[in-house]
Amino acid sequence: MPVTIREIASYCNVSEGTVDRALNNRTGISSKTKERILAAAKELDYKPNLLAQCLATGNTKTIGVVCGGLSNRFFTSLIEVIERNAGQNGYFISLVLSHNSPSKELEGIHYLARRQTDGIIIFPVGYGAAYEHELEQLNIPIVTLYNRISKSFTHVDINCREIMRKAVQRIAARGYNNIVYMDVKGCNGSGNKNMNFFSLDERCAGYKEGMALEGLKCNIMDTYDENLLLSLPYAFLRTAVLCPYDVLAIKIASLYRKHGIQIPSQIGIMGFDNIDMLENITPLINSVDCNTEKLGETAFNILLEKIAGRYKGKDVTIGYKFTEGESL
Repeated sequence: MPVTIREIASYCNVSEGTVDRALNNRTGISSKTKERILAAAKELDYKPNLLAQCLATGNTKTIGVVCGGLSNRFFTSLIEVIERNAGQNGYFISLVLSHNSPSKELEGIHYLARRQTDGIIIFPVGYGAAYEHELEQLNIPIVTLYNRISKSFTHVDINCREIMRKAVQRIAARGYNNIVYMDVKGCNGSGNKNMNFFSLDERCAGYKEGMALEGLKCNIMDTYDENLLLSLPYAFLRTAVLCPYDVLAIKIASLYRKHGIQIPSQIGIMGFDNIDMLENITPLINSVDCNTEKLGETAFNILLEKIAGRYKGKDVTIGYKFTEGESL
């Protein structure tokens, strides 16, 4: 049976209240008595009752993380950063995967709220007035990453629109006059139109702005069409394919390698996220470093401030940098 506060009190010949003050570092006890009680607790192998502590403090030292899935290394990297920062601050994470289903996402968020999770970081796939209302009714600190819900919830991200605008300019500066944008909603080449695609929509908007600035005609593919992709290297114009995430860029590069199409001499490719998988891809794909360390750390720190009732700020935008490769 686990040792109780009552047994420590009996062992030290003090009151249970005195033991409680010593174990929880409260005032009203001499340093000598406190040291004696702490030594006794260690000797008797006392383990605090976490449930009782949670009831007393109203803090479970657990945060929820809700993500659509783990097939994209960008998301797993961010979750690892969040978990590491949580551990360094005495917190554990409870991970819920929605499998890109808005209804399962809400189900998971309610699950975490019922278990009195102190706060939640969401990579949202849901959106809309009804969705917002449900989250607001939970009265729990929430921070969003990747997709934005609304100004009601603090959002941490990079400036995807600006990045894509500059990406187009960088590609055009290298002599490409046909820049094809892959507006594909999902790693498998398909997407649920009822999902939150804020981040991907911002990237597409940035592409359009960049093309307008360069005086080039937009060329958008909204499905993964292998036959069309294979025809691009043989077009009259010098062509590059711009992808909104690296997993898609890797998939397209693999298609071209399979068919003997040379990158970048026959066609250029650029990705987005700079996931660690790129290190094993030849040629190395040009991409965008989204600073996952800073993204995850900032999201957790803001949530921590919200839990403490101290955060009064707005959305936060993190810096980024373009990474050089061999695919342009």
